[in-house]
This record gives sequence, C-alpha cells and structure tokens, in this order.
Amino acid sequence: MYIRLDKGIYMVGGGAGGPGISNYKDCNVYLVEGEKDAFLIDGGSGLDTGWILQNILETGCDQKKIRYLFLTHAHGDHGGGVKDLKAAMPWITIVASSGEKRLLEQGSEEELGLVAAKKKGAYPKDYVYPHCRVDLTAEDEQCFFAADGKITVVLVPGHSVESALYLLDKGEKRYLFSGDSIYLNGVLSLINCYGSTMEGYRNNIHKLAGRGIDALIPSHYRLIMTDGQKHVDKAIELLSYSSLPPMM
Repeated sequence: MYIRLDKGIYMVGGGAGGPGISNYKDCNVYLVEGEKDAFLIDGGSGLDTGWILQNILETGCDQKKIRYLFLTHAHGDHGGGVKDLKAAMPWITIVASSGEKRLLEQGSEEELGLVAAKKKGAYPKDYVYPHCRVDLTAEDEQCFFAADGKITVVLVPGHSVESALYLLDKGEKRYLFSGDSIYLNGVLSLINCYGSTMEGYRNNIHKLAGRGIDALIPSHYRLIMTDGQKHVDKAIELLSYSSLPPMM
C-alpha cells in the first residue's frame, strides 16, 4: 500500500495516527522519485520494515534508484528502521545531522526517550533500538540534488536534539518535510525526554521564515499541499508570545 501525494512523491509508511499502511509504530515514511534516482525521508520503527519495502515496490520505483535516506531525527519511530533499510539497500547513503547521528549510532534508551516511552506503553517492552551508522553528516543549509529536485537541510532543534527538516524544490513547488517539528496550524511538538526543548525552537524557528513553502508534510497526522508557509508562519508568530504555543 502507498499514497501518492504528488507526481513522484509517495507515502510508503505510516502507522497509528496516520494512514495505517505499515506497522503501528512507524512514522510516515516518504519516497520521492525522479527520472534517474530517488530518496527516502525517515525509516520507520524497524518493527516490520519488510512492509515498507513492499510498499516501495508497489509504487513501481526500482529500489536501486534510491540514493539517500534523509533522517529527520533518531527517535524510535523514525530511526529504528534505518538499519533494516540499509541492509536491504546497502548502496543508499544515510544522512543525518551531527546530533542525531550520535543518537542513531549509539544513543542510550534514556537519550532516545525509550525508557519513558516503554513505561507509557508506546513501545513493546522488548523493543531494542537497532543502531545504525550514518554515512553523511548534514550541515545547516547544505544542499543535495536528487529525484529531479534540490533538497535543502534546515536544522531546527526543539522536538529533538538536532532535528533536520528537508526543503524540497521540485518542479514549480516547494515541499517541507518537517518531521515532528511543525504540524498544521503552527502546532509544535515537545516530549518529556532528552534533547526536547522550547529553547531549541525559540532559537531556530526563524530559519523557516520567508521560504515560500507550498506543501507542509509532517511525519504524523495531517499534511497540506498548498499554503504551507502560512502554517509555518503561525508557528513562528506563536513562539513570539509569552504563553506556550499549542503542542501535539
């Protein structure tokens, strides 16, 4: 199963709180395909990566076209499946920010938020995070070219230690894959774990001003394909108030 969002842009994973097309713990996993190559955004939880691989196959995209996997952040529902995807497609380049690289490669359960999440019942008690090596460390405003588009990295710590948002210019549209950092109506996401801070948002949210974003595509819940900048601007405005902004 998959969902086509636009020409060459697919949702190939997403569990509870999303489309229900892969394991219940998976974030939304996106595939962007161009004429010659393709890339993925995030890797899901690792609880049933075969399901995501089957969804990719059903899009008609040849797995050998996939050059990159861009990680937004290392929490279990995003980074847990990266190791299995790399094993299935050893030619892909895993890209993450410096802060998330350390967590993906060697973060403890406490640092990854899994101790509290398991206590809450959000993960199986026997869930073991599959650490994976990062091939390329992404810098703020670094650009990549793949899938007939330009991908710009925007680092916005806040939800996690060093979340990376990926701004895709493809055709005449601009798509922001915002991870867990920004949702519709300017909603943000803080969780009670290491690296999740309001200070991170306050110091970095301004980087998203004036980007001309058409589609706002987060890792959970609803997305929007037009006027995405309005939702981002609302988040920026809300963070200028003394009261806490709305949180997911």
